[in-house]
Amino acid sequence: MKKIIGLTIAALLIIGIVGVGTFAYFSDTAASNGNTWTAGTLVLSEVTAGSATHNSFVVTPGGGINGSVQFGLTDPVVPQSSGTITWTLNNTGNVAGTLTMVVATTFGQGGAPNAPETAAETALGGVKGLDTGITIWVTRNGTPILGTSGTPVPISDVAILTTGLNIERQSLVTAAPLVYVLNWQVLASVGNEIQGDTAQLDISFTLNQTP
Repeated sequence: MKKIIGLTIAALLIIGIVGVGTFAYFSDTAASNGNTWTAGTLVLSEVTAGSATHNSFVVTPGGGINGSVQFGLTDPVVPQSSGTITWTLNNTGNVAGTLTMVVATTFGQGGAPNAPETAAETALGGVKGLDTGITIWVTRNGTPILGTSGTPVPISDVAILTTGLNIERQSLVTAAPLVYVLNWQVLASVGNEIQGDTAQLDISFTLNQTP
């Protein structure tokens, strides 16, 4: 009887081992391939243009950055000279951005004053220059944002656009350019006190992704 039981247990073990490989299961496979990330673009394109009356000017369009207009290099700026600087700004990327600007002005006497300038400034009670001799008004897409043609402001006031509550921030979406025009004029009322003087305007435009 012991022998029969032993054979029975052995047989069951063999059957069990053989049976392990005989079961079948349903299965299916699904794949998720090609998951990608493509970053958007935010590209500020700037083109500078200019015009002038009564004096010469040279335009460096920039073609994207660092455009400028220089007035009076060969044909000097004089009382009643006038002109414009136009900045056309585009976002050529595909992500909306917010444009801000920083404006700085620098004024100089252009070397040692000559006799007529010294005499005029003495008569006026102090040094006078293009910081008050040039007046401006600025428009954005045709709308005045600083001064007007009838009430221009001294060129030194252009910094108002980037300070305090008047800071200039504008949305710049794709295919929607912003056009800034700075109109300037040398007052007819100024005289010898501005002889040889200089003025420089530096504007930095920055485009940041809109939160």
